Amino acid sequence: MNLSFQSFVRCISLSTAGVHAYRKMSKNILSVERVQCDSIDLVRPVPAGVGAAISHTQLGAKFEPSNHRQTSADLEEQINKVWETKCAQNPRLYNGSKFRLNGWKVSRGKWILNIGLTSYKDLCGTNLSPNSQWIQEKGTKNFGNPQAYMSDPVGVGLVLITSDGFLVLTRRAYWTGEYPGALDVPGGHPEPQRIFKDDGTLKPEFGASNVDDVVLQEVWSSAAQEAVDELGVSREQMSELTFLGIDLNMDAGGRPSLGFYARLSLSSDQVREVYSRGVQDEADESSELFLVSPETLARLPHLLRLPRESSPPSGVPREGFVTLPEGERRAGKEVEEAIRVVEEATPSLRGALLLTHYHSLLPLV
Repeated sequence: MNLSFQSFVRCISLSTAGVHAYRKMSKNILSVERVQCDSIDLVRPVPAGVGAAISHTQLGAKFEPSNHRQTSADLEEQINKVWETKCAQNPRLYNGSKFRLNGWKVSRGKWILNIGLTSYKDLCGTNLSPNSQWIQEKGTKNFGNPQAYMSDPVGVGLVLITSDGFLVLTRRAYWTGEYPGALDVPGGHPEPQRIFKDDGTLKPEFGASNVDDVVLQEVWSSAAQEAVDELGVSREQMSELTFLGIDLNMDAGGRPSLGFYARLSLSSDQVREVYSRGVQDEADESSELFLVSPETLARLPHLLRLPRESSPPSGVPREGFVTLPEGERRAGKEVEEAIRVVEEATPSLRGALLLTHYHSLLPLV
């Protein structure tokens, strides 16, 4: 990964206490703030839903064609060339429709996501293109918006905690097109084809449902579905999901990932046994289950710098690391594993950890 552990930890604040159960959620979201953390920007609610994050009823979606990306002849030609090259390098790649994030707003105490459509091909030719900075400059020049031409597909990631307090991660398969071999939370993309027909209208099973509600439900439920498909656990073994916020990968042209959180009724040993069966639908997308112990999670706050907008507690240098006890520095098995998790993490995992800390949701021993 190109973001060092020292750079990453500058962005995370110290947790004051461990959280092992949900606390009451805030009834209304007053605003959202965007916080820059090196190559990751966080978009998070104000106030924080400490110990709970955001419920389904506090999030909304607005789906309309005006949220699709802008196009131009020269850019489409470039996208086609990038896609041809990537497909030649990795024959397992395939194009597919994706939802696009075109910003957000807060209205009547709800966080509304502006959603359009894009594709995986467009992602490769814009956000993942070597010319992504030029594309953003073109958007700023023509529309006053650096994201105007960007694909910005909606990604989702799920922070899962087992009944005995382990964080559930997987190592991405080495054939994958992005971050092969990196550690990640279960995740992927909500799929427009699950709800739309080829002509763009809702499938018959949704009847006269409001399209915004159906889109939101697909986005929300996809996070849990990704865990089912990648780990082999069932939806019934997960708690109700909560929404943490959005992380934007600035090294990939501001590519967004929506972070979610849930607890499992299964222990770490049970998750390991389920995963080892290899019968999950997307078993080939990961090469290893990686379970982070509560002891390792407990070391994270001792290693993290305070964010720029916070004041350090008494005795902690503003620009320095929090000092570890001498014994922990000498015998730092859990510390070494925590560093390993961060250094081998995808941007999505790093963003998810940042957001989870913000809501004080990691179980600390």
